[in-house]
Amino acid sequence: MMARAYGEIGVAAAGSRGHGVVRRAVARMNHVRERSMPRYVNGYQLSLDDASLATFGFDRETHERAAFSSPL
Repeated sequence: MMARAYGEIGVAAAGSRGHGVVRRAVARMNHVRERSMPRYVNGYQLSLDDASLATFGFDRETHERAAFSSPL
């Protein structure tokens, strides 16, 4: 919900400019954290063994491809 206040390049939309600097800063931090969360989840899932990944319906090759192709 907070990420909607930002466009593609992370600039606050015209309608949210009146909310204050602190609110925009917190919204920006949340936006950045939401974008980086899949990296942490993928890293944890790669630490699991193949049997555990198969239990959850994943395979190691898919996660390894995602880990190397995800932007920083």
